[in-house]
Amino acid sequence: MRTTDTKERLIKAALDLFSENGYEGTSVEQIAKAVGIKTPSIYAHFKGKEELLGAVIDWSDEVYAKGMGLREEAGKNVRTGKELKEYSLKLITFTLHSEIPIRMRRLLTIEQYRNEMFAECATKHLISNINSLFTLVFKRMMDEGTMVRCNPEIAALEFMAPVSLLIQLCDRAPDKEDEVMTTIEEHIDIFIERWINT
Repeated sequence: MRTTDTKERLIKAALDLFSENGYEGTSVEQIAKAVGIKTPSIYAHFKGKEELLGAVIDWSDEVYAKGMGLREEAGKNVRTGKELKEYSLKLITFTLHSEIPIRMRRLLTIEQYRNEMFAECATKHLISNINSLFTLVFKRMMDEGTMVRCNPEIAALEFMAPVSLLIQLCDRAPDKEDEVMTTIEEHIDIFIERWINT
């Protein structure tokens, strides 16, 4: 077995266990057992659980950024209400169905009140990243005259806050996904009717 394969398996197993048991509630022994290796073998790849956590966060950030298009000029083709809705639903579908963002949200929800580093990470993942993304989209639309001019950051908050809450509801109750998506679409339609000129 290649070293990189074992390292990747350790990262995936750690995220699974951290998201179920919390960071403090997961031992290095449990992670090793999940991967099928002896506990001391972990130290050939990571100095300890904290370094493994760092690798989990880096890996999940990369998957999230790629899936959400955060590395490119995000939303650069969004100019109309129809395009805003299509773009938003694509991102929402990714975040609702991709196992890594789901597990990270669960982990951050568990740990954000216990540890400052997790609190900062939760703010970044659950608020700042998505708000910055839509602030850029709305600023560009305002500059092009396709959106009513206002504070784009406040517009982004108005747009994404209800969606984020509904995604959290769906995380807790996956059987409500159809109902959640219907509500999200209605919210997007109302936002477009109020703010978008095309």
